[in-house]
Amino acid sequence: MNERLTEITVVGKEPHELFQGEITLYQMILDRHWFLACPRCEGVANLGGHEVTENNGVITVSPSILCGCGAHYFVEQSKIRWC
Repeated sequence: MNERLTEITVVGKEPHELFQGEITLYQMILDRHWFLACPRCEGVANLGGHEVTENNGVITVSPSILCGCGAHYFVEQSKIRWC
């Protein structure tokens, strides 16, 4: 992908079905976890170590996210701010 994504989208999918820039709240056996598909590669991150706030479909994640592909970014009010 040549252009950088600028926002994430909340979807109702299983983690393995996510496309770049999509986030989902997934019910596991005992807990629910947020999963985010990296906006740069095809990796999917479990955000269990992050604070995720959702308000009417608007997502903020803290701290920043660093993917194994080297993508480093913040998600603030569903917008991606690249580092």
